[in-house]
Amino acid sequence: MATFRFDTRVKQDPDSVWAVLTDVSKIPEWFPAVEEAHFDGTHRHLRGPGGMTMKSLVVTKNDELRRFQYRFVEGMPQPIEFHLGTIDVLPDGDGSRVVYSQEILPEALAPIVGGAVSEGIAGIALYFAAHP
Repeated sequence: MATFRFDTRVKQDPDSVWAVLTDVSKIPEWFPAVEEAHFDGTHRHLRGPGGMTMKSLVVTKNDELRRFQYRFVEGMPQPIEFHLGTIDVLPDGDGSRVVYSQEILPEALAPIVGGAVSEGIAGIALYFAAHP
């Protein structure tokens, strides 16, 4: 199983960061590969460049722990055996630490997922640097 974990520190307080990262409509503002996003009550629907679409099932949204988890169920270039994405927002001094991790099988999807998560965490840092 391929596993990735990236993190970044931002100056904003954890509750403010959590509010942005769990607002599906804001995903295009911080995740470079997503042009449009909406939530239907169960699934997040994402549209990327060239009309590529992905669908993920929301597994956990724990406001107290500030933990969000999801599983991609459609849209990968090959069938997914297992996927779990996790975003944790943790207090870190006077700001926050955002930890973004992914687990995925088959491992052939690792380069795609790893690259996307790397861009996503960089996008989080850029978003919060521009929105003090």
